[in-house]
Amino acid sequence: MSRPQKLRTVCCDREFLFVPFPEEASETVQLSLEEYETIRLIDYANLTQQECAGMMEIARTTVQSIYEKARFKIADALIHQKNISVKGGHYKLCNHPGDEKNCLKENCKRKIRNREENYEKV
Repeated sequence: MSRPQKLRTVCCDREFLFVPFPEEASETVQLSLEEYETIRLIDYANLTQQECAGMMEIARTTVQSIYEKARFKIADALIHQKNISVKGGHYKLCNHPGDEKNCLKENCKRKIRNREENYEKV
């Protein structure tokens, strides 16, 4: 019998569908909430995989695997003009108090805020 999978902690429980060209996109790529969370933490919040693993309360190697799958799915959607659906997965919401529309963990809020301040609009 295999070991039960550990729940991944995510800060945002929002499901959505991204449609780049409504009249052209016929296929949809399914991204789980934990895949979305790794992209958000590593690429948007500029965290390392180790920091992301700490936030999600899982091993760094698990984050690396989730991140690689998510990047491939997003690349596939961009190259082939597919919709991106974010929903489902094997996760739990973090239990830190805060603004539910944003990240619920103070560390992550600070990292994201710093990232936005450093972002230069082109």
